Amino acid sequence: MDKNSTLKKAKSLRRDDRLDESNELLLTLLAEYPEDPQVLFEVGGSYDLLGLANDAIPHYRRAIDEGLTGADLQECYICFGICQRAVGDFEEALETLEEAADRFDKDNAIKAFLALALYSSGNNSEAFRQLLEIMIATSSDPDIETYSDTLAFYKDNLDEVWES
Repeated sequence: MDKNSTLKKAKSLRRDDRLDESNELLLTLLAEYPEDPQVLFEVGGSYDLLGLANDAIPHYRRAIDEGLTGADLQECYICFGICQRAVGDFEEALETLEEAADRFDKDNAIKAFLALALYSSGNNSEAFRQLLEIMIATSSDPDIETYSDTLAFYKDNLDEVWES
């Protein structure tokens, strides 16, 4: 079985919303390429799309461990962290997404999912601070831009109160 053409076929089946068929094809491919990071990533994604986060998690983890690279690695970290959070593994999600944020420090999607994991783990202030930081950095809204310095100050001083 040719790996690249099979991966292409599996992705095509996904786009056609034939998720079970895509998953079956990928599992057949995995049997032939059990340590291939790309195959592991795609199998994880297939389970993820089927709503089977617990089945996706070990494949995402192994894809990273086996040396997935580039944009796929970036996406894998996000998917891995989202699945961990979805099944209630908040601390693991934090570890995964913090590692991802360190490796891909310009990726605001990773930072946004990290904020969700922070919120889920009870760290609401840090979650809110993170989201404010993303908003300040990415917003082109003129009203936000007008107050960006003030928002940046409050982002770092969320609980500060001044006496009058």
